[in-house]
Amino acid sequence: MTIFFGKARMIIFISIVAIIGLAMVVTPVDAKGKTYKWKISQGIAEDHPAAARCKQYAKLVEEKSGGRMKMTYFPSGALGDWMEQIEANRMGTLEFGLNAGSTSYDPRTNLIFMPYLFATWDEARAAIGSEGWLPEIFDELYSTIGLKVLGIYLNAWDGMAFTKRVKDVCKTPSDFKGIKMRVPPIRIFEVYIPALGFISTPIAYSETFTALQTGIVDARSACPAVEAYVMRDALNYWVATRDAFEYWFLTMNKELYDSLPPEDQKILTTAADKVMIDQAIAAEKDETEFKNKLKAAGVNVYEITQEEWEASAKVVRKEAWPKIQEELLGSILMGKIKNYATKISD
Repeated sequence: MTIFFGKARMIIFISIVAIIGLAMVVTPVDAKGKTYKWKISQGIAEDHPAAARCKQYAKLVEEKSGGRMKMTYFPSGALGDWMEQIEANRMGTLEFGLNAGSTSYDPRTNLIFMPYLFATWDEARAAIGSEGWLPEIFDELYSTIGLKVLGIYLNAWDGMAFTKRVKDVCKTPSDFKGIKMRVPPIRIFEVYIPALGFISTPIAYSETFTALQTGIVDARSACPAVEAYVMRDALNYWVATRDAFEYWFLTMNKELYDSLPPEDQKILTTAADKVMIDQAIAAEKDETEFKNKLKAAGVNVYEITQEEWEASAKVVRKEAWPKIQEELLGSILMGKIKNYATKISD
């Protein structure tokens, strides 16, 4: 009996040692967490700052996760154009994407191009940053199409570019009447550009340069300084109208995001905050740089005053916003917009 109990104690002792040893092996793995290998891409030109931001995000996530989360960056076009990448992102074949927003899935996403919503860089950064009011709205909208919005990428203010056929410098609605203006084939532009007095002509981006050269249109809207520089040979001057702000989205497949533990989700969102903050600062510098390049190339650049901005904002808010609400955004979303929009004088 004594021998039995001695052997039993020995077996128990060995078992305990084995369990402790196993725990020593397993625990670090558990603490380390699951490893991931993902893809990230953007569908714009490879020399665009979006490429560098994708790489920055991949590096930062890998660092914050201790090497558990690795992303392979695929250059522009390798995984299709930006629309194809958005679809792949929705389906989960592309885990992460940094692309312009699409209005194809939900008319409410026309909010991306909401005209005369805010007037300054500081207001844009406050609205779009991680602590702003827009990310939550877009995250909700994009969740319905299978995407998680990790961050909003500030690109640039839209301006308006004019050819030599427009002799006078045009800054306010009283100047705009009768000018043939190219607009993107996106409904919200087709609503508010005519409200300003222009003759609106929807033309795809790829055909815009030729349309400006041949006189199909006299000017183009939805034109950040960088795009004006690209089309500088067809232009006479560019006005920083600030009628809309162009921003893109760093998105992740929502089903994949929801499957992650909270601590891994936090790694992804905090890294996104850092990258988007860096971009929000850099974007203003980039715009200044391209304004200077325009001037050096012989394209005149004109700023507008707050009074001139408000002259256009009053017209658009009165004539176009009701149509935008009825056709695209709906009353609930429009109510939020009106609550946060830059206040203008009566």
